[in-house]
Amino acid sequence: MTRLRLLLTLSLAAILAGCASAPPAPVAATDLHLPRWVQVHIKTPGQPDEDAMLAVQDEGQGATRWSLFDPLGMPRARQILQDGKWRNDGFMRPNGKASDMFSAILFAWTPEQSLAQAYAGSTLQSQPTPAGGRTRTLEEDCSPRWQVTWAAQAADDTFSIRQPDGTVLAISPLKNTP
Repeated sequence: MTRLRLLLTLSLAAILAGCASAPPAPVAATDLHLPRWVQVHIKTPGQPDEDAMLAVQDEGQGATRWSLFDPLGMPRARQILQDGKWRNDGFMRPNGKASDMFSAILFAWTPEQSLAQAYAGSTLQSQPTPAGGRTRTLEEDCSPRWQVTWAAQAADDTFSIRQPDGTVLAISPLKNTP
């Protein structure tokens, strides 16, 4: 009986480890028109809304640096994406939520004509919305990982991302001020 219990425990652990996989990142490079500064408004069910600023810059050799700041300029996450893998930048502690957010934004920034190549092997859907906008969805295990929505007549750099837990990220470019 003890062996059976151990086997069941190990099987459950293996299944749960599969659920905690790294967020999808493109397998092919895409031109992101860097550097970019965007505002991120985060709405998580049952929690207060949050605002953040995201800076994305080219680091050369196929790497990009992603830095997330609170409204006062304090860093919340700094990571580098290179060869389809995220790694921490500097002494910031690991932040899986930031990796997932950055990957979702990268998915939204990938041009429509580059999606199939950049996310080869992934299930992708793009369709118009009833209100005249458009959506793009990346599916994982037959359910949406991210659903990106652009409102009708919205610029390509203004969109929202819905995550499986109900969190909605509203992304818009930071306004330049003199």
